[in-house]
Amino acid sequence: MKIIHVKLARSIWLFDLQDLNPSGKDVLEDLIAWIKDSYDFKIAPDPAALVAGIRTSPAGQGSQGPSGIVFQRGHFQAREEIFVEISSLTLYSDGIVIDTPASTLDGDQFAQDLLHSAAQEFALTYDKDSIRKRLYLSELIVRSDLSLDVVNPRLTAFSARIGEAFLEGSKPQFRVAGVSFWSEPNDAGAHRMFTLERQLGKGFSERRYYSQAPLPTNEHVKLLEELEQTLMEA
Repeated sequence: MKIIHVKLARSIWLFDLQDLNPSGKDVLEDLIAWIKDSYDFKIAPDPAALVAGIRTSPAGQGSQGPSGIVFQRGHFQAREEIFVEISSLTLYSDGIVIDTPASTLDGDQFAQDLLHSAAQEFALTYDKDSIRKRLYLSELIVRSDLSLDVVNPRLTAFSARIGEAFLEGSKPQFRVAGVSFWSEPNDAGAHRMFTLERQLGKGFSERRYYSQAPLPTNEHVKLLEELEQTLMEA
């Protein structure tokens, strides 16, 4: 299994944003500008317009509603001489979402740096115990010598039947395209999914696969390697 690239590494930290500012200091406008400058975000909301929108909007319908407060195309020094792209940072009333093409570990490091540094800069209250939950989404493009056709020989035979069913023109070749594992749905009817499937638009001979998992990047990679070994031994 070879990682070609990280398509998405998403870290979600759930906590009450208001807990950072229990005394209700008027810092939002300055905070927005500070985040933009500190992490060199190329796209950021206009602080004055954003604050005005929040102050005049009904609860849950303003700029901190479903769309969140979005920053895009920034960077963060994760290690010595290594800067990681932060594709987007989104602030919600109940947490923050960080997207990066690096790893969820780097996303977590950025979240920690952001909250700790903002608390120091604006005399806010940040306690790591305030974080209720961390959620993740990892999307990887990988190359592998495994053959999904070994999942079940009967499925391989059925794949051939699909092509034969075309009555006119050339008969396209079909092969098993992926495997997926779903959790039971949560209260909102959503499933957590672990998938491995052929990458769209790529030929079978390229051996390229797309995989997603609701896990930190490193755990995602470990499970993919285990799945690859399991299928190749089948």
